Amino acid sequence: MVKIAYLIGNGFDIHLGLPSKYSQFYQWLYEVFKNHLNDSKYQTLMNRKNSLVQELMTAFELKTNGEINNFNSTELWSDFEETLKNKIHQLSKNEDADFEVGQLVENLQDINALMTFYLKEELKTIEKINEFSANTVSNSLSTPINQLQSEQLHLLKSLIRNEIESHSYKANDHLINFIDFNYTPLLEQYLAGSSSIVINEISDIFPSSYKGMKLSDKIEYPNGNFNDTPELGIGTKDDLPDNLHLTKIQTNYLVKEAFARRRMDGRVTRIKKLIEDADIIISYGLSLGQSDDLYISTVVSSLMSNPNKIAIIVMFDPYFEPSNITMDIMQHEQDIKERLIDSYYHINKTNSKTVGKEADVVLENLDNRIIILFDNGRKPEDDSTKMLYFPYKQVVEKTTQQKMTINIG
Repeated sequence: MVKIAYLIGNGFDIHLGLPSKYSQFYQWLYEVFKNHLNDSKYQTLMNRKNSLVQELMTAFELKTNGEINNFNSTELWSDFEETLKNKIHQLSKNEDADFEVGQLVENLQDINALMTFYLKEELKTIEKINEFSANTVSNSLSTPINQLQSEQLHLLKSLIRNEIESHSYKANDHLINFIDFNYTPLLEQYLAGSSSIVINEISDIFPSSYKGMKLSDKIEYPNGNFNDTPELGIGTKDDLPDNLHLTKIQTNYLVKEAFARRRMDGRVTRIKKLIEDADIIISYGLSLGQSDDLYISTVVSSLMSNPNKIAIIVMFDPYFEPSNITMDIMQHEQDIKERLIDSYYHINKTNSKTVGKEADVVLENLDNRIIILFDNGRKPEDDSTKMLYFPYKQVVEKTTQQKMTINIG
């Protein structure tokens, strides 16, 4: 059988209209704790305002006031999980490092709870105005493949044929598995009602009676979901400073891999195996941040071990235009590929910059099997039903009353 592993990141939820960027979450925190202190809707949240929440509110205020040039990325919390790791390393230099980092982990519990509350509230609006159709699922999931250029598609089909010829093969069970790095049920809702699809661009490889690809009825959530304790944190225990001595409980809560393994449901092993066993890996909307390198590195290691495998990485770039490929776009492609290689050396405890030629050779060997595509996103005036990736119908448009009014001062 042919297997596809679909990795879905926050870009998917954003694509469907959910305001799930960190900056939007910080804006919500600012609005709630500044202007809605007496709103009964938020009364249960008031005891969750801590020093970390205040830092995020301050970061939003600095950006709103245009003061970002005077502060570094850590002070602005541009990427929460990356900044969290950097802050831990900064605190580890202090005399009371264990206590200060321990307090930060305590505060992280409130951030996770607030983030969950925020996303659930925003999701209610999205669920009212978005309408998903099973008719669009097949085209949606096929898009990354049908966007390949002729030489790329020829390579993909050749690799699949090689894989079929080199292994005992059953054509009746082609399968697409889903690994959702988000906390929301939006992917489940988008796929609801669909059990299989046909990818026309590669279906001619399969016998006529077995052209369909089954959609797995189980979605894997590396970082948890609303029914399974969503978690923000850092990647692995190796990301912690050597001189830091946290308790086992603090470590299990802070470190995403440790938290996932503590769930005792085998998800880490299961997810890595889905990636390793896939013939085609497709990533959409995944930021490729270091906190998820445990899984991103598996993409690279599986490409290294299986020469018949290919990865298609779809990234957001608002400036991308197929009719105007610039040097900046080329550089963006190269940066993404280098980030993937970095993830491999990060998890294998070696900085790719220190291994020099070895990392260059790995990238050169994998270069044509890592295909980078871009989605330039949806502008407010665009018709959501005609989007290239994951189109959907909006039953009603968002009204101005759903937009927050921010008053600084």
